[in-house]
Amino acid sequence: MERNGNPVDYACERNSSPRRGSEAGYTLAEILIVFALIGLVALLAVPAAGRLIRHSRDLGAFSSVRQVLATARLQAVKRGANVVVEITLTPEKMIRLRTFQDRANDTTSPLPADEQAAASNFQQDTGTFATSPATDEPTLGEFTVPPGISVWKSGGTQDDLGAAAAFDKYAGDATVVDRIVFLPGGGIVPPQDASCGLPTSSGGRGIYFADSQGMNFFRVTVETNISGKFRVDKFVPGNGYVLSGWSWN
Repeated sequence: MERNGNPVDYACERNSSPRRGSEAGYTLAEILIVFALIGLVALLAVPAAGRLIRHSRDLGAFSSVRQVLATARLQAVKRGANVVVEITLTPEKMIRLRTFQDRANDTTSPLPADEQAAASNFQQDTGTFATSPATDEPTLGEFTVPPGISVWKSGGTQDDLGAAAAFDKYAGDATVVDRIVFLPGGGIVPPQDASCGLPTSSGGRGIYFADSQGMNFFRVTVETNISGKFRVDKFVPGNGYVLSGWSWN
């Protein structure tokens, strides 16, 4: 069919009309639906991701603490001397575990009187002996728990080292606190403070810590005085600190 005597012009005019199909763009409503679906997926994924991160941090923390204590116990047996793990906080409130030998680094037998007097006093003596620094009580290791973990006992205050490091008072001295003392026989010196007895579901000796969100609370403790056996408990509402039967939050 001709139009103005030109069939080609008609064909071009017909084919130039707008059409929908694969080349058509998305409408605003379609874009909004896509964004809504993305937001819903993200909303569902965030709690799972947070739980995974907490799981990884908590597991790494109590595994590292146990390893530090196990190494200190082994050093006490190997060296035939008391070895102390002292628990402190860095200025950034990170947990620091420092291990030292509670005996002068001197092979003389018997030890000089000043070194003998300081041996097994549960404190690190440096710069005090006649032959210091060569015979100072040596630092054997130092470990800082990575960020995201705080000393924290359930029901207590975050970063309260006094309540969360329950290994206090030795040889009747209430100022000697926050340390675990391993003996050459593999056991520990029992802390004497009334709050630092054998571990129970509500308290007792231990290093208490939690993830910084306060979702999971743990305790690394020494179960017996003689064997120095370690144990990790988790706080379960209604049951207190228990060894088993718990899940991650």
